[in-house]
Order: sequence, then structure tokens, then C-alpha cells
Amino acid sequence: MNHAKPALFLAVVLALPMLSPALIPARKAHAVTARTLVIPTTKRGDVSAIYLKRIDRGIQRTLSFSGRLKVTKDTDRPSQKGKANAIGARQVTPLEKQIEQADKLRSEGMEQQTKDSVKAYALFVKAIKLYEGAAAELVDFTKLADAYTRAGLIGFKNRIGANNVKAWFMKGLALQPTLVISRRGQPAKLLKLFDATVKHMQGLKKAGVEVIGGCPNQGCPAAVCYIDGIKSGALPAKNDNLIRGQHFVQLRGPGIKPWGKIIFVARPNFTVKAKPVMIKVKTAKNVAPLTFDDVAMCAAHGAFSKKACDTQVQGLLRQTDSDFVLFTMVKADRYGRLTLHGFLGRPPAKRRKPAQIVALKAVSIQKSLSDLNAQLTTFAAIVDKAAAAFPAARALSTVPRAYSE
Repeated sequence: MNHAKPALFLAVVLALPMLSPALIPARKAHAVTARTLVIPTTKRGDVSAIYLKRIDRGIQRTLSFSGRLKVTKDTDRPSQKGKANAIGARQVTPLEKQIEQADKLRSEGMEQQTKDSVKAYALFVKAIKLYEGAAAELVDFTKLADAYTRAGLIGFKNRIGANNVKAWFMKGLALQPTLVISRRGQPAKLLKLFDATVKHMQGLKKAGVEVIGGCPNQGCPAAVCYIDGIKSGALPAKNDNLIRGQHFVQLRGPGIKPWGKIIFVARPNFTVKAKPVMIKVKTAKNVAPLTFDDVAMCAAHGAFSKKACDTQVQGLLRQTDSDFVLFTMVKADRYGRLTLHGFLGRPPAKRRKPAQIVALKAVSIQKSLSDLNAQLTTFAAIVDKAAAAFPAARALSTVPRAYSE
């Protein structure tokens, strides 16, 4: 048998140059998609409404599949890039973020209680500082009371001193008089210290706090006062059933920035003057959005260069964040033959300059619309090419010839 042919074939294959991926022709990518606002087609001459509607829909459908162009509508709005929240959504305030961080530190401290008491105590102290610093917007004060109590429990284990432990317990009990601790596994000295602190706090005479003040010029009648997170009513507000010690006064309501103050009540009657700040609100101008109806007369008469029309066109382009605007007009001669005219425009490079609108090559369509799809494909290619090389012709300064003929 002759084995030379397979060997020769293998040698020829090995001798062929390897094709590098860089040498393989790549498919040419499209340029960045251009947003094109397509104005409804108008007519000149005897063109039935049904035909006009078919042509109008066909233009939008064909342009949408042209690859480089994307059809936009007059109801579209510019994208809100760079904004954290959607329009109308309430944004998270810095103090709310601070409270979230305090919640996280408190949870981490609870996880470290049985592992590393020194680290756990430091976490509780940091959480307490954050809670107190954001007291104006703190809603759930039971979290702060819990942090005070846990700081006392872990502090006792870390031997911070009986007075310091008692101080943490007193802060927690002032906020939450019914506060209790888990007694299982706790040292007898710690339980004795806690019980003595509870007895001491309950033996104190009740104190009263009155909150007065308000917004300038009676600007916040709906503001509500809160003491330790409990609603006390509108100003002037009062609470005569407080345990003496540290408390938190808040004022919240529409039109004002949340106001808060940490107070230490040591006498039967204590007065606090609230000083809320009004929120300055910029009232947006009530501007009605533009629609196709606003440029209908311009499209019907080809008055693209008129100042009033140019203002409306540019307004629509900015409103819809479009790169181009396309006006189309179907003209019927006395024999019923149809011609599709296109006028492509782009916003000016500089403000206070007129938009550039150019006339495109016209396309003839049979009066029966039998060649509509083919002719619209040709028209879409004309629009695509003009958009890619805009402006390929001089901008219109008068009414286009197609309208005047």
C-alpha cells in the first residue's frame, strides 16, 4: 500500500499559514444609535387618511429596524442619569444613614458579647454616639435604651467601675422605665447593682417637660412634638410623667427640618424652646410638555425656518432628548401619484441658534401602495445616510420647494 498521499496531505496542511484572529474580517459595528423624533406625516393634495396612516406607521417601523436610528415619541423624557432616586421618591437623609450605621454596630456588638467583651463594649459605645448624634430623626428609642443597657452589662464584665455601669443603666431606664435584663448566668453583684438602680429611679419624683416655640410667622402649625419618641402633640407640648434623667425632645412636621435636643431633667418643671428651621422649597414652573400638535402647523406648511416653529421644534428635541427630528410629507399630484418628502433636522451646536433642517431626496410611491415596503426601506436608507453625514446639504432658510410647487 502507498502511504505517501496521507503524509503529503498532512505536510501541505501543516505548511499552510495559520490565520490570525486579527486577519479575519470583522463585522463592522454600527455607530451610536441616534434618537430620532418622527413627526406625524402630513399631506399635500388628495391623499386618503387610511393611506396616510399606513405610510406614517411604515416610516416609524422601518426606521426602527434601520440599525442606526431609534424612533422616539413626544411623550419621552430625557434620562435622569446620576440621580440616586427616581423623581418624586424621598431620599435617605444623612442622619438616617447614621442611624442605619448605629443599628449595624449594635448588631455587631451583640454578636461579639460572648467572644470579645472589649470589642463588644467599644461597638456599643460607638453605636450610642451615633444614635445620640442623630436623635433629631431617631424614631425607635428602644434601640438606644437597649444599647445603653448592653453597654452597662458588658462594661461590668470589663470592670469599668460600678458608677459607670450604673450611669449606663440610668440612661436606659430614663428612656424605658420598664426595662429588664436577662438574669440567667449574670453575676450576683451585677444583678444587685441593676436592681438598686431600678429602685433608685422609681423612687425619684416625676418630672415635667414643656416644649414651647415654633416656626417664624407661624409657618409650621402642623408640627408635632415627640419626647423620647412618644407623641406629645402640637406646640406647646407637655409631659409631666417623666423619670428624672436624660431625655430626647423632637419636633417634626411638613415644611420643617427635623429638630431635636438632648435634655437632662433634674427638676419638676423643665422648659425647652424648640427652634425648627423651615425648609426652603423651590417651586417649579408649571410648564406644560410639548406635543406633536404644537408643531402641526409648521409641518403642514413647511415653515421650519420660522422663529416660532424653530422654538417649538427645539423644545421638543430637548424634551425628548432626541438627536434628530424628521418631518415627512406625502404629496399627491393630479393623477394620484404619491411622492414622499423628508426633512431632517438637528439641534444647533450653540444655544440661541436656529435648528438645522435639510431636505432629503424624495421617494415615489405607487398610488396603490403596492411598493410601499420597498420604497420605505429606500427612504430609511436615505435618512440613515443623511444622519450619519449631517449636514450634507445647506439648511433650509425658506419654505421647501415641495410645499410651494
